[in-house]
Amino acid sequence: MKITIVGGGNLGTLMAASFASKGNEVILQTSNPEKFCKVLEVYTNDEELVCKGEIVKATNDWKESILNADLIWIVVPPQLFEKTAQAMEPYVNDRQIVGMAPGAGAAEFAFESIINKGVKFFGLARVPSIVRLKEYGKSAYMLGPAPELVIGSIPAKESKNISEYIQPLFDMVCRPAANYLAVAFTPSNPVLHTSRIYAMFKDYVPGNNYPENELFYEAWTIDGAEILLNCSDELQQICKAIPMDMREVESMQSRHNIRTPEELAKRICSLDRLKGLYSPVIKNEKGYVPDFNSRYFVSDFPLGIKIMIEVARLFEVPTPTMDTIWSWYKKIQPEQAKNGFKLNLTQEEFIRFYMGV
Repeated sequence: MKITIVGGGNLGTLMAASFASKGNEVILQTSNPEKFCKVLEVYTNDEELVCKGEIVKATNDWKESILNADLIWIVVPPQLFEKTAQAMEPYVNDRQIVGMAPGAGAAEFAFESIINKGVKFFGLARVPSIVRLKEYGKSAYMLGPAPELVIGSIPAKESKNISEYIQPLFDMVCRPAANYLAVAFTPSNPVLHTSRIYAMFKDYVPGNNYPENELFYEAWTIDGAEILLNCSDELQQICKAIPMDMREVESMQSRHNIRTPEELAKRICSLDRLKGLYSPVIKNEKGYVPDFNSRYFVSDFPLGIKIMIEVARLFEVPTPTMDTIWSWYKKIQPEQAKNGFKLNLTQEEFIRFYMGV
């Protein structure tokens, strides 16, 4: 299989190495091709080699990477989706399959022009693994492989075929969801990160400094867990109001087998695959301040929770907790908030877009 991976960060490095190790022809599209080795490696956190694979090449030439690919994976952050789609669009064709890892971040709208060219478009509910770079351009750590991959597509009827097509690339089950929205609304970063960030920084004013850089997950608070549960409950209400099969969207209670904020906080703090990850802050001479250029701020608010709020408005579902988080974000990041996702579809157009009919 001829595979192109767009994005040379931690996940792109892991996927390129893994797919190449299975005998696929892999091209890595990156802004820094000169920094990449041809042989890429994946390790466990204990420095054991998991796999290594030789890619065809790393390149920044879009025509070279896209034109003859069978399968194209997009693993850049959501704030780069529109720019990526514009660069790809002249070279894609209706024989290709384009996949998002993961499928959140309004990807389906950013890549709408590509979908309209007849490609089969899909997204993963969650990434195949938690990944950290070991050495840029050479190796990555695979910290927590997912138990399975759930795939949603546009048009919706292609999910099963795409799941079977990509299954040989992964050492885990790939199974279809009923539609793309069911994976885009997975309660991960758009509610997980925004709930934690809001709980941490809701009282922040310019000039404030924090004494330490907290561990993002291991220091999860009961307050943050309560906010997250409220967001999860609101998301469930949105899903119930949409006349599509949204059963794949788990509640936090179901996913983590918990009932209370105390139980959820304890559960998140104990997740091994998320240990050692620090908060999005910048150190200065007086302490730490929020890093507003972090993807947590740049992506997960305007291209994450804002999408859920927009869909809630379309289907007349109240979301008081999500609204509170978004109002806070607008106050501290007014310019970024102006570029937040806006939905300009009727209910009927919305359903047709996802179902591909």
